[in-house]
Amino acid sequence: MTGPSGVPIVLVTGLQFKLMTVLTLTAGTSFIMWLGEQMTERGIGNGISLIIYAGIIARMPAAVGKSVQMVSSGDIPIIIIPVMLAMMFGVIAVIVYFETAQRRIPIQYAKRVVGRKVYGGQASHLPLKINIAGVIPPIFASSIMMFPATIGTFIQVDWVQKAAASLSPGTVFYYMLYVVMIVFFCFFYTAVTFNPDEVAENLKKNGGFVPGIRPGKKSAEFIDKVLTRITVVGAIYLAVVCVLPTILVSNFNVPFYFGGTALLIVVGVAIDTISKIESHLVMRNYEGFMKAGKIKGRH
Repeated sequence: MTGPSGVPIVLVTGLQFKLMTVLTLTAGTSFIMWLGEQMTERGIGNGISLIIYAGIIARMPAAVGKSVQMVSSGDIPIIIIPVMLAMMFGVIAVIVYFETAQRRIPIQYAKRVVGRKVYGGQASHLPLKINIAGVIPPIFASSIMMFPATIGTFIQVDWVQKAAASLSPGTVFYYMLYVVMIVFFCFFYTAVTFNPDEVAENLKKNGGFVPGIRPGKKSAEFIDKVLTRITVVGAIYLAVVCVLPTILVSNFNVPFYFGGTALLIVVGVAIDTISKIESHLVMRNYEGFMKAGKIKGRH
C-alpha cells in the first residue's frame, strides 16, 4: 500500500500487522462511540457530532497556513481568497437560515370542564424543521462513498480499480451518486426519527387537533403530507450545500475547508449546541447568554 506520493505507507506487512490494524481500529472506534455516548448523557448536545466538530475545527489552522503559503509562493492568485471567503460566508448564511427554518402547523385544543375549572381552548403549533435529519445524511453518504475507494486500495483487480476510479471525488458519477445518497438518507432518517401516526395519536389523547382536519388518521396523513414536502426542500438544500461548494473549491485547488459538508457540520452542531445550552439556562430560570434575542425558527 502506497500513499499519493508513491511512498509506502506500511513498511512491515503480514498477518500480525493486519490483525493489529483491525484490533486498533475496532478498539478506537468503540472508544470514540463510548465517549460520544458519555458526552451526550452527561453534557450538552450530541457527543458524536461534537467530536466530529472538534476534528474539523482542529484541522482548520493548518489549512489556513497552507493557503497563505500557496498565496505567497504564487501557486494560487491572491484574488481567489476573497472570493472563497465570500462564498464561505454565503454558504454559512444559507445553512443558518435553513437550519432554523420551520413549518408550523397550527394546533387547537378543545375546552374541557373538570369540576369548576376549564382546561384547554388555547392555540398552539407543531413546529416541523425543514431539515429534520440534520447533518446525518451527508455524513452517512460520504462514509459510504469512501468505501469503494478503500476497497480499491486492497484489491488489485482491473475492474475493481476502474470502478473505484469512477467513484473517486471529482468525477461526475461521484457527485450524482452523492446527491442521490443524501436525498435517500434525508427521507430515511426523517422516517425513522419522526412518526406522524404517533404525533397525531398524542394530539388526539391531549384534546388537540389541526383546524379543518379530523383528529386521528386524517391528522396523521396531513402531517405526513406536510413532512414529505418540507423534506424534499431540505434534501435539495443539503445536496446543493454539500456538492456545489466542493465542485467550486476543487476547480480552484484551494486547500481550505470551504467544503459544504464541513461547513454544514460545523454550523449545524454549533446551532444545536447553542439551542440546548439556551434551553438549559431557561429551565433553570436564567436569562441565557444571548440577551439580544433567542434562536427562533423561521416559519
